Amino acid sequence: MKLTLVHKGLLLVSIPLCFEVVSFAWLLHLQHELQAESARINRSRLIGDMVAKVTSQILLLEDAFEHFQGPGPAMNQVHESMKAMAEDFVILSKLTENDASMHKDVLRCRDEMVAALDDLSQMRRLIASGELENFKQASKAFRARFTEHLRKIGSYGLWQLASRSAREIDTDKSAAIREQAELILKIALSASVVIGLCSAGIYTKYLSLRLQNVSDNATRLGQRKPLLPQISGEDEIGRVDKALHEADQLIDELQQARAEIIGMVSHDIRSPLTTIKCIGDLLTTELGDKLDDDSRRQLQNIESNCDRILAISKDLLDIQKLESGTMIIETSKCDVQDCVTAAITATEGLRQSRGVEIKANLVPAPALIDPIRIEQVVTNFLSNAIKYSPRRGVVTIEMTCEDNWVYLSVSDQGKGIPQHLRKDVFARFKQVDADDSRIKGGTGLGLAISKALIEMHEGKIGMESVSPNGSRFYFTLPRNLS
Repeated sequence: MKLTLVHKGLLLVSIPLCFEVVSFAWLLHLQHELQAESARINRSRLIGDMVAKVTSQILLLEDAFEHFQGPGPAMNQVHESMKAMAEDFVILSKLTENDASMHKDVLRCRDEMVAALDDLSQMRRLIASGELENFKQASKAFRARFTEHLRKIGSYGLWQLASRSAREIDTDKSAAIREQAELILKIALSASVVIGLCSAGIYTKYLSLRLQNVSDNATRLGQRKPLLPQISGEDEIGRVDKALHEADQLIDELQQARAEIIGMVSHDIRSPLTTIKCIGDLLTTELGDKLDDDSRRQLQNIESNCDRILAISKDLLDIQKLESGTMIIETSKCDVQDCVTAAITATEGLRQSRGVEIKANLVPAPALIDPIRIEQVVTNFLSNAIKYSPRRGVVTIEMTCEDNWVYLSVSDQGKGIPQHLRKDVFARFKQVDADDSRIKGGTGLGLAISKALIEMHEGKIGMESVSPNGSRFYFTLPRNLS
């Protein structure tokens, strides 16, 4: 399943949200329970109040019948009171609809009260029609029937109904439900905070690790180091890391192709150039004095151009080895002074052509080095100093050997290196002037190779300005004799 960062963020938000929805549903259920419990308690109170009211009215009616003397307003009042009681029983019947047993008892009590009301209405009709001869005897008979009705009402559980209502009121669960709701609310709030913080922390850590992995791979890609394993996932971060690995693979393929091309071209160039140079040397040797000045000059140009192209091909091979990590140094106990002397000899032809003087202050400096590579570095320093020095200028070589370190510097009297270009002086394909490669010759790789070689010897390399004009290139090497 492909999830973007947005989808993962929404999923993270949904976790505490789902918990909150469940908590809300639970609280809503408790609210319904609380409402039902409140309705039950209110119904029980109403039932109790109605039973108390009916009981009070029954007692008043009994007392009224005890002192009943004859028809008149008193009888009308009794009739109205009994009608009110019948209506109260109607209300009770509605209040007890949800309880079949209580409802049945209330209906029976209501029927008895209706029957008593019918007896009273019949007696009133008899009195009104004049058919009743003995009022006191009729009143006594009605009172007996009314008492019988009351007995039945009592036997049907009217007063037990009041007791049951009181017991229900005593079992009020509203407080417990409120406490439960408060507890759930506290738990839900605390859990939401904890879940939110934990989810955010986990997601932040997850993103941080993935972004750090991408950042490390980007750095490694720039430094041409092996990348970390590709991270999983199809989100934006995963796609970026996948692109970095694809770029790394493409760069490896391009570097491999470049290495093959450089190796092939260097080989194909060196062989014919060596042949051309040998032929030029042979012509110079065989013809000797027979050559005129123009022919001699042409042969010298052939030789110098062959040397220049061979040097370029050698630099390309060296930089390719450095980039691929296949450059090795073979150290042995040698005198750095001998490497410097060899470099001076190697640049003698260039020095004479430029009319430059070399002053060398050398000291014995035995050290554990690769003499060929150190000679290559010194030769590069000297050739650059000679090229950038004015005619009849002076190139100075200073050398010291103290404790476990060898120091060597080469100073020229050229125009120097501008401040803004000094940071790039040891970079590949960098020269002081864009026209230097055409005027002075070279590829801009010499100093970059020299820096790498000195660092492979665990030494340090640098440059500084020389007052009033010129530059000084130097390196320090550990002797590593102990």
